[in-house]
Amino acid sequence: MTWHKNSQHTCRADSSTAGYGVNNVAIAATLFLFLLTPAEAKLDFASKGKSIALEVATNPGGFLYDLHQLSESVVPTRIGRRFTIGAQIMPGLLPFTFGNINGRYNLASEHGEWPQIELFGGYSRVMALDHVNSDHVEGSIQGHHYGISTAWSAHSKARVMVGFERSTLTGKATFKKKPLKLYGTTLNSLKVNIEEDFVLVGAELLRTNRKYLVTQMGLGLESSKILARIVFVGNAFDWGLAVYPEGPLVVYPTFSFRFGR
Repeated sequence: MTWHKNSQHTCRADSSTAGYGVNNVAIAATLFLFLLTPAEAKLDFASKGKSIALEVATNPGGFLYDLHQLSESVVPTRIGRRFTIGAQIMPGLLPFTFGNINGRYNLASEHGEWPQIELFGGYSRVMALDHVNSDHVEGSIQGHHYGISTAWSAHSKARVMVGFERSTLTGKATFKKKPLKLYGTTLNSLKVNIEEDFVLVGAELLRTNRKYLVTQMGLGLESSKILARIVFVGNAFDWGLAVYPEGPLVVYPTFSFRFGR
């Protein structure tokens, strides 16, 4: 059964997804919503979790691709530095076990009319699939992204950024035990093959000494997928929000680590 296919995108769910695998997604998503929602809000978390689980079941590759994109490099290399290495902690690694690393390398610093030019890229992998009993699950899902970005000063405290990236997520997981029946959907295996090119535009604003605000918008050239990110950049840790209008959760709070020299 094919759930999502357009241009270079293919996400296939055969009759197989581990029952406990999707149940864990539902539990994690429910907890995630609980952390996002004020205590006084009257929401049925279990019902919302089931709703999200259903959406994940009908487009599992799309959900995983959103998590993969959350691990992508967003913050440009600071002026005077050569490279940056980072990793996203939440929500990719915790709670969804998306191990990841990303980096940027400054090819040319801004000088006169010439902008800063840098290469960036990264790798991500669903670690849960590497640490489960092979009698229950086998396979792997991994992704990478790479691109080029420019940044130039529009003001003494602001830089404008334009870039291009290719982001890919591929893999297959086969669940060998009893398939899950969820709202009339039966899943046995999960195959993901999504590749998308994005045009990125954004801005970096200096808030205080060594603390920045970075915003970014992206548009997929094949699927017209829209993404938006806002990141509050600290000395080593960054936090912010990512918005995927077509995703199951739509808004994802993010927390990441970054090191540069």
